Amino acid sequence: MIWRRKPAPAQLGRMGERRAAWFYRLRGFRIVARNVRTRTGEIDLIARRGRTVVVAEVKTRQSLRGGEGFEAVDVEKQLRLVRLADAWIARERPRDVELRYDVLSLFWTGWRFRVRHFPDAFRPFADAQRPWIWRV
Repeated sequence: MIWRRKPAPAQLGRMGERRAAWFYRLRGFRIVARNVRTRTGEIDLIARRGRTVVVAEVKTRQSLRGGEGFEAVDVEKQLRLVRLADAWIARERPRDVELRYDVLSLFWTGWRFRVRHFPDAFRPFADAQRPWIWRV
């Protein structure tokens, strides 16, 4: 019998983000930024291919007791990602881009990652009464 050691949560997260970057590179994307941190949160991965800029949330699990990774991306997390992406766009000022919000849910089997990709997982829209406020 072969015993597999479970990685520590921080190490598992780093492994998952490396695998997510590889996932996008294989699909022709260029990794623009990783772990973009601000006072209000963090964007795991920003990738670009042509005019499409992907803001990716990477959720890595090694046990499904608490649910799959994509289930952790609730409305609050989606709104936080939209605000963080707005701040990044304002700071970096890329020209003529289309933003897309993806969720990558990775499950570590002990041997490899099983990847579930949710392209364009959600779309923000402006509130009709207060257009400066985003909704998802």
